[in-house]
Amino acid sequence: MKIRIDLLEQRYSRFEEFIKKMDKCPFLSFKDSVFINMSENYKYSVYEEARNALGSKWWKQDQIGSGIIKESVTNAIHANVVHSGKRINNNLVNWRQKNDLLNQSKNKNLEEIFFNLYKSKASEVTIFERLINEKISYQFIAYLFFIKDRNRFLPISQEKFDHIFELIGLSEFKTSRNVSWENYKTFIDIIQQVQSFLRTKDSAATLLDAHSFLWILGNQMKGPVIEEGSAKTKSKHVRATESVIYSVEDVQPAQQAIAEEDDVLYFPEGKEVFALHRSKERNKALIRLAKQQRLAEDPKLCCQICGFSFVEKYGELGAGFIEAHHVLPLSQLREEMLTKPEDLAFVCSNCHRMLHRKRPWVTMSDLKIITQQAHTEQLES
Repeated sequence: MKIRIDLLEQRYSRFEEFIKKMDKCPFLSFKDSVFINMSENYKYSVYEEARNALGSKWWKQDQIGSGIIKESVTNAIHANVVHSGKRINNNLVNWRQKNDLLNQSKNKNLEEIFFNLYKSKASEVTIFERLINEKISYQFIAYLFFIKDRNRFLPISQEKFDHIFELIGLSEFKTSRNVSWENYKTFIDIIQQVQSFLRTKDSAATLLDAHSFLWILGNQMKGPVIEEGSAKTKSKHVRATESVIYSVEDVQPAQQAIAEEDDVLYFPEGKEVFALHRSKERNKALIRLAKQQRLAEDPKLCCQICGFSFVEKYGELGAGFIEAHHVLPLSQLREEMLTKPEDLAFVCSNCHRMLHRKRPWVTMSDLKIITQQAHTEQLES
């Protein structure tokens, strides 16, 4: 399966413009870009920390079935990592899968597969197929191979990459619901082709850089236009940003979490209800930076109104989750106004809803008073 170079050239030109806008300077290389370093290069840190935690060089064959190897693999799945002096969420694997692995009883067969993957010269095709037979998800299998060798293997997010491949003219190739060694190798081969192309621009571009390039194209930059009234918009909610309409399921969880409820219109369409957000464009890099600063101050990411913490309530599943609230609503921002990290507050979902329940919007200080009064009344009743 071959990529059209002319399409890559077009996408690369838009990529350069995007990075120039984000970095405030021309794109030179994947290592030199501040935006790429903070939004994508954390994957290098994930790899290094995972390799250190895995400790496979110390494994012994007689440990298979003891639970030690499974514990080592579980330890290699970090909820967040330290990158460039900041703690950043690891979004390369679903954390429920780590919990599933933790909750498993001793599994000699699975530990043997892990041992063969990291310690032996066993067939990688066979290992991949055995992991499938153990009901391990495609995303988790790809992660396990990635932390074996980042120069040969990559993490995967199937639906995201299916959309990304459409952007570069490969709409016929699908990874969703197609878990197999052949499918994964085709996925890697496509990104190797992108790497070869990128090396004509940045001679040091790695396979992981090619992965990041595609991820930025499909998730950080604007996607293709979906006409209103099309079959796609009739099947689910849509989110509009200027002239671009995205499916809600194509939006990163962090983006969903920061979507404000202002300027939402509901209109009937038969028995279903659809929502369109007339929203001003949000600077994802700014939100990521503000969230990192907040994490440094408060690792539990407590709501700045009521004190609720998702990680305290839901454990690892809630780690790193919080919603961003613009203290000055986006609808009131003029184009020439710049938003700074301190213009963002982090609140739980309930408080965020209440802040936008009525016009004029409730202020954070007023909502704090309301919650404190409600708490006092509960104690007195």
